[in-house]
Amino acid sequence: MVAHTDVIRRISTILAVVLAGLLPMGCQRTASSEARRPAIIFDTDIGTDVDDAGALAILHVMADRGETRILATMSANSNRWCAAALDVINTYYGRPDLPIGCSRTGPDPEEWYHDSVEDFPHDLADCARAPEAVGLYRRILAAQPDQSVTIVVVGWLTNMANLLDSPPDRHSPLTGRELVARKVRELVAMGGRWPNSPKDEGEYNFTMDGPAAHKVITEWPGPIMFTGLGKDVMTGGRLVAEAPPENPVPAFYRNFFAHYNVTERSSWDLIAVLYAVRGLSGYFAEVSDGKAVSREDGSNQWVAGVASKHAYLEYRMPEAGLAAVLEEMLLTPPRN
Repeated sequence: MVAHTDVIRRISTILAVVLAGLLPMGCQRTASSEARRPAIIFDTDIGTDVDDAGALAILHVMADRGETRILATMSANSNRWCAAALDVINTYYGRPDLPIGCSRTGPDPEEWYHDSVEDFPHDLADCARAPEAVGLYRRILAAQPDQSVTIVVVGWLTNMANLLDSPPDRHSPLTGRELVARKVRELVAMGGRWPNSPKDEGEYNFTMDGPAAHKVITEWPGPIMFTGLGKDVMTGGRLVAEAPPENPVPAFYRNFFAHYNVTERSSWDLIAVLYAVRGLSGYFAEVSDGKAVSREDGSNQWVAGVASKHAYLEYRMPEAGLAAVLEEMLLTPPRN
């Protein structure tokens, strides 16, 4: 019976992956006959977990496949190693000159990257040598067509809060709020517990900078998709076992696995990137009949009611099928 059940599980996973491959890559929140190619700014707290590296890896793979265009990679984490870790991954995937910005005000934890960063090619040594994140945001957004940019944040919302507060500058006469309203199509925020977090336990990405999460949830002028899925979508095992030694991403996963004595990791950040590029497709359903509210301690609540600019994701595809989709991309070599 155990063997029979395992066979059924494997067949179900394979069918899920095949069906995903048949779905349109460019769907946004609903199916569309015309594929989109979103322009993405990737904002991360890289250094605090390893799924950030996996998320950036699959973003590069989808860009290689023509599904998206990467405008920049930003760190909300001000630790010195974060810029170097981003540069290592960008360089491996053939985009060594992709702009990198770093927060000057965010928290600065780092655990998983410094042991391996120096083993791989890069030329940006630390965050102090990278442009300040909000200034880089303003420069990039000002140069883009209106309503064309998707920002996907897989860490705390420090840079988003600071962007909203930014004044006019040489890049744009608009305030940060005005610039976001004009240029940003959608904010994809990996954070929160949906529909509700316990009153005494907010989610990590919100609690690390609770005031920033509260500000963004309350004041962001455009659509926000909250993604909190991924705990049981386990990836990284095949990456570590099968990827070539010149790939830095499995090295970062290996550091994490060794510390925690595990062989896989949850895929919260990868799912946020998957949605940001491919939309709902057959992977997800959205809940939009209401709005998110938050406290400055980082806890959140979903208040059911009239549809708003807020939404959050639920699964349509089984977790094993999503894991297979993500692992396939993690193992895809760079185009260049």
